Amino acid sequence: MNIKKTIIIILLALVAMSADAQRLNKDVERMQYVYALKVVINDSVWSGFADKQYDVPLLYYGDTCCYVVNPTEKFLAKYPSVLIHSDNNIQIYQTEKVDDKPFHMHVTFTDEESNIDYRTPFMRCSSLELTSRAVPDVTSVNEWATMVMHEYFHGFQFKNDGYLDTYETITNTVLPDTLIALAACHGWYKESITQENDFLLKAIDANDIEASRAYIQSFFKSRNERRERVKKKLGIDIVALEQLYETMEGSARYIEYCLYRHFGNFNFSDAKWLYTVGRKYYYATGFNLLRLSDKLEIDYKYGIFKDVSIVERNLRILMSE
Repeated sequence: MNIKKTIIIILLALVAMSADAQRLNKDVERMQYVYALKVVINDSVWSGFADKQYDVPLLYYGDTCCYVVNPTEKFLAKYPSVLIHSDNNIQIYQTEKVDDKPFHMHVTFTDEESNIDYRTPFMRCSSLELTSRAVPDVTSVNEWATMVMHEYFHGFQFKNDGYLDTYETITNTVLPDTLIALAACHGWYKESITQENDFLLKAIDANDIEASRAYIQSFFKSRNERRERVKKKLGIDIVALEQLYETMEGSARYIEYCLYRHFGNFNFSDAKWLYTVGRKYYYATGFNLLRLSDKLEIDYKYGIFKDVSIVERNLRILMSE
């Protein structure tokens, strides 16, 4: 090999090492950003979110490897990892690709004792680049971060004592996809859901408490009739399942909403996907129930993950006064 070729190979190697270092720095910065946003949410939106007792390990998927933030001893024992960053709040390790799935944006937990997420939540997310390939509309770090924080909030939910047991009890009684199936298969069900959500939006937008109360009364009338029809006609009691998913997904969407406001340049009226019903309607109805509770100054954050009926029950108590 002549000297010229040797120099070229060395230069190419240096360029590759520089590119790898830049990617590493970028990924580390994003993981730090996620944890900084947790503090923002903790301080301005949902106290306790950043508390150590509720911390959930983050498994971050890059192009060629994975990173794990604040891993458990079980993870480190299963996957050889190298510490690449450490500060007061987080430790970041680099490890091999844990699986070959093209996209991750979810919290996992399992009943398999050998798994890293055995009966405890583990947050998994893809990098912005991988996320953009799967979801082309996501092009900025802040858009990506809101998706990550939505899922991270699910981890927070399941770290609350008893929430996993509640989830399992309810979803073992009624299949988790029941609400989606009912809305897809029965026009009257979907129509009622749309009407209920419209009542919630009107109650939120009303200028005085009496107008809000009238819309809330209409909301509960329509909701009660729909649930009773499902029970009589189909033999399914959906009350607990609906309250569970409205609590779970509504509060996670609430975190997204608060983050968008934090980032600025946010027009709520243009973000109809946040507050209008879709296939998984309980995202919107749950979110709007929390917004309505905020408007009426009804506290719910103290016990929402201890009792999934608390948001709806508090509104019903208000209406009985």
